[in-house]
Amino acid sequence: MSIINFSKEKCRNCYKCIRNCPVKAIKLKDKHAQIIQSMCIGCGICIATCPHNAKQIHSDVDTIKKWLKTETVVLSLSAVFPTAYYLDHPRQYLGLLRELGFTIIEETSIGAEAVAEAYTKEYDSDQKFVISSSCAGIKNLIEIYYPQYLSSLSRQVSPMIAHGKILRQKYPNAKIVYAGSCLAKKMEVNDADVRGIIDGVLTFDEIDVWMKEENIIPNKMPVQEFDAIGTNTGRLYPVIGGLAKNSVEKLDGSRKILRIDGVKDCMQFLDEMHQLDKKYWIEMNTCDEGCVNGPGNLHSALSKYEKVEMLQTYIDMNSKKPATENISDIETKRSFHKRPVHHLGEVPEAELEKILNQMSKFSERDELNCGTCGYETCRDKARAVYWNMAELDMCLPLISSKSEAISNLIITTTPNAIAVLDKKFRIIEFNDAAERLFNVKREEVMRYNFIDALDYNPFKKLNYNKAYLYTGKGHYERENRIFMEILTYIPEQELYMGIFIDITKQEKQEQDFQKMQEETLSMAQRVIDKQMRVAHEIAGLLGETTAETKVTLTKLQKVVASREVEI
Repeated sequence: MSIINFSKEKCRNCYKCIRNCPVKAIKLKDKHAQIIQSMCIGCGICIATCPHNAKQIHSDVDTIKKWLKTETVVLSLSAVFPTAYYLDHPRQYLGLLRELGFTIIEETSIGAEAVAEAYTKEYDSDQKFVISSSCAGIKNLIEIYYPQYLSSLSRQVSPMIAHGKILRQKYPNAKIVYAGSCLAKKMEVNDADVRGIIDGVLTFDEIDVWMKEENIIPNKMPVQEFDAIGTNTGRLYPVIGGLAKNSVEKLDGSRKILRIDGVKDCMQFLDEMHQLDKKYWIEMNTCDEGCVNGPGNLHSALSKYEKVEMLQTYIDMNSKKPATENISDIETKRSFHKRPVHHLGEVPEAELEKILNQMSKFSERDELNCGTCGYETCRDKARAVYWNMAELDMCLPLISSKSEAISNLIITTTPNAIAVLDKKFRIIEFNDAAERLFNVKREEVMRYNFIDALDYNPFKKLNYNKAYLYTGKGHYERENRIFMEILTYIPEQELYMGIFIDITKQEKQEQDFQKMQEETLSMAQRVIDKQMRVAHEIAGLLGETTAETKVTLTKLQKVVASREVEI
């Protein structure tokens, strides 16, 4: 089951999760970070460091809501609960939980006490190293990456599982739910050796979201009591060194006690542990300062050390309270198993070199080992590529180099002049075409003010209210050239950029064509005028002839009429 992963929609391909994952259990596929469940130890560092809130965590919330309506639900609450909010009283958190519907709530510290006695027996054993097994992340780390130390891992179940077993005896028909700050607990409850003891796991972050949906204000909740509590022996377990302090520190001193927190420090210790030559009790936690800084409590506004202080205050408040629960006789032993992963295998040198060459790493000098891809060295990255954990182009220097080469090619070969200016109009890029169009040498104008050097200020046309963009014509008087200009200002980089396309010939052709059109129209007008004059003249002559004909015919009619009278 996938417990932790990233949202494909929200992942921005920044590699930050890969850089911070201490066991490199994240691969990039199709520009999307994906957690490989078989390699993940559940430390939650990737979730805490993701700047894009792309986390996807398997949630039991909806199922638990349904149980609360139809089933008896018993909640085992981690002692870390006082670190979730600034509250007037820590047990207002119980009021909040009861408002959500939980009626039976017990301290998980009861389970911690159940395994404490077993720990003291292991302390007295002949075993050279005893590594406490309370932290689910450390259990995963040793099973997957340090199986040589499985025999040193304490065979005791975690306090959560021990309490779950106790609750199973008390409430055989109830649903058992655990609430705490740990994501690895969601993985632990599915281990074959302990599966079925805890039915559901809630993080404090999930409770926070649920609480907000119900419009619950924590500080307005009443102070309420647990149905059963343990003692400070168990409450100290979530603090780094807490287990040793209450379970083995006061024993005979035959073992040295080591307390280590944080995954990287734990891994460094495990790498060097073989050098130790005495008997040791080793308490490790994947989270800094222990469970108080678990990745399931990220919503908390308390700082890391405020959380420690808040928990210590709660422990001090209850130091004299007796346990209300007699520890049941439960089996606390469990087993652990090797879970090797393939990516740790060696890569043939020839394959490694081939991949390095594909990454443009042809010599050791090319191997920058900058770590921006998430891997410590270029060779580590190449190994990850070999095992399909990484993609070739996960290399910012390579991407930058390619982008720069492409940009240079475009700028160098384009027939259009390109000038890039800083915010003070100083020229920082001036391509070959710009040299030809403005008729100046690059070295004569670079770093000089564009306006002064070329006696030309096209950028005054920029309209800063319209996306810093201007497209139109410009006349460069010094060379009598007409440009089609594309001018812009890039506020993020505080840069001006101008692209100048020489359209002088097209403009002259346009002007010549315009002149020819005008001349043709003028000539046509003159012809029309002349034709009109001819028409008028012809019309005039026709009118004159007609009049003369009319006069002649009238005279002829009169002569004929007079002859008829005489006859």
